[in-house]
Amino acid sequence: MKKITSIALICIMVSLTSCLEMIDQAAKKASEQSSESLSKEDYKTISVENLYSLDVPNYMKEMKSLHDEASLEYANIFKDAYSVVIHENKQEFIDIFKEIDEYDSELSPVENYVMVQKQMFQESIDDFKFQDYGLKKINDYPARQIKVSGIIDGIDIKYVVAFIEGEDYIYMIMNWTSGERFSKMENTFEYITGTFKLL
Repeated sequence: MKKITSIALICIMVSLTSCLEMIDQAAKKASEQSSESLSKEDYKTISVENLYSLDVPNYMKEMKSLHDEASLEYANIFKDAYSVVIHENKQEFIDIFKEIDEYDSELSPVENYVMVQKQMFQESIDDFKFQDYGLKKINDYPARQIKVSGIIDGIDIKYVVAFIEGEDYIYMIMNWTSGERFSKMENTFEYITGTFKLL
C-alpha cells in the first residue's frame, strides 16, 4: 500500500510540474502577443539634418547598417524592433518618374511615391501582402500608411510603413519586426510614425 501511495504521489508531482510548465509557456506566449505599453517618457526625440524629428523608444539605439539610403536608423535587436526613415527630393522623384512615364499626374506626389514603393516591396518580398490604413495626414502633412507582410530570406516580417509629403522632400518611415512579434509592436510603431515633425 505504501508503494502504491509513493507511485501515486510521484505521478501527481510529475503532472503538476508539466501543468506548471504549460501555464508558464502560455503566460510567455500571452506576454509576447499582448501589445507593448509605453508612456511618452519612454521615448526620445531624434532630430535629423534640420529636416525632421521623430520619437523612438528609449530602448532603441542608433544602428548604421539597416538601410544604405536611410537618414535615421534605430533598432533593438533583442526586441526585434527596427525603425528607419528615408527621404528623397520630391521634385527629383517627380521628374524621374515623369521621364520614364511612370508618374500619374492625377495623383498627388505622395500617392505616386506609395505606388512606386509598393512595387519595390513586392519585388523584394516573397508572399507579399499589404493593407492600407486609410490615413490621409500625419501632423497636418499629406500622408499615407500601409501594413506590409511577407517572407524575406525565409523569415516572416511585418512592417508599418508611412509616407509623408513635405514641401521639398518625401519621407518614408519603415518600422518592422518578425511576424510573431508584430501584434506586440504595432501600437509602438504607429506611435513612432505619429511623432514625425518637419523642422
